[in-house]
Amino acid sequence: MKNALITGITGQDGSYLAELLLNKGYQVYGLVRMSSVDNLYRINHLLNNKNFKILYGDMIDEASLFKAVQDSNPDEIYNLAAQSHVGLSSMFSEYTAQVNALGVLRLINVIKSLKIENEVKLYHALTADIFGDSDEEKLNENSDIKPLTAYACAKAYSLWLTRSYRKQGMFIVNGIAFSHESPRRPDKFVTRKITKAAVRIKHGKQEKLELGNILVRRDWGHAKEYVEAMYLAMQRDIPDDYVLATGITTSLKDFCIKVFKEVGIELEFKGLGLEEKAYDKVTGKVIIEINPEYSRKFEKINHYGDYSKAKNLLGWSPKITIDEIIKEMIQEDLKEETEKN
Repeated sequence: MKNALITGITGQDGSYLAELLLNKGYQVYGLVRMSSVDNLYRINHLLNNKNFKILYGDMIDEASLFKAVQDSNPDEIYNLAAQSHVGLSSMFSEYTAQVNALGVLRLINVIKSLKIENEVKLYHALTADIFGDSDEEKLNENSDIKPLTAYACAKAYSLWLTRSYRKQGMFIVNGIAFSHESPRRPDKFVTRKITKAAVRIKHGKQEKLELGNILVRRDWGHAKEYVEAMYLAMQRDIPDDYVLATGITTSLKDFCIKVFKEVGIELEFKGLGLEEKAYDKVTGKVIIEINPEYSRKFEKINHYGDYSKAKNLLGWSPKITIDEIIKEMIQEDLKEETEKN
């Protein structure tokens, strides 16, 4: 039986990865930050599994990471922990750097201190935001790194750091993931903000939704499929970098149309720029308005990923469509709204 340690176990990706590894017969250890509030809701269904164990620690506390690695005796470590809110990263830039940039360095230091660098494999989760201001639209593992935010800069630093230690002989895989969604996506992300708002508007509990630039296009996949790529990358004998994406983009505007259609509301957009609004085609009521405060500065309109390397070397291809993702998210939001009543 293999042992796996997952940082960021309470997040969307961590919970799906834990399920996947447990189904493959792993002993799974999940690193959880101490908190006075319940932060285990995504993994509550795993707590009674005899092959699943929680360890407490923090990515900014190397001593706690040392103990977690020592206690779990891992064959594989999946570093998914991050301060993942891009918008807040400038406000909490130092904390973002401590977790997203230096967190993986602390893990590497622990591995080296325990002298297990020849025994353990390390997966490090990266983001397509590292490409930032790249002039390319179709992005792969060799595309220019031009981060634009504190979040992306911290992740870019961690990319070069892990690559340098890999050259020294450590087994470190970098997964450069484009946006990936699911019903487990936190509310602070725009996709879940939209699906929850659609359900609440449908039930008369919210009047309208405010969004930023609805013309941006995103390459959206499903988190469940992306953690499969993580696992596959760690089973190879050679560590490498992989872009995880679908190669297909959808505008935020079209995403909204699809979401509201799923709850039975047909949208009609009128106006241009900041004056553009979405109306309920039947009632004429304003459903969506543009709020420039929600737009990111210097945001690229259309980036998408080239996952051909993952396809060729890992045999991995995304199969779940954006429409299927939306349907799954809406079903979960409807269920949650019903349970509140």
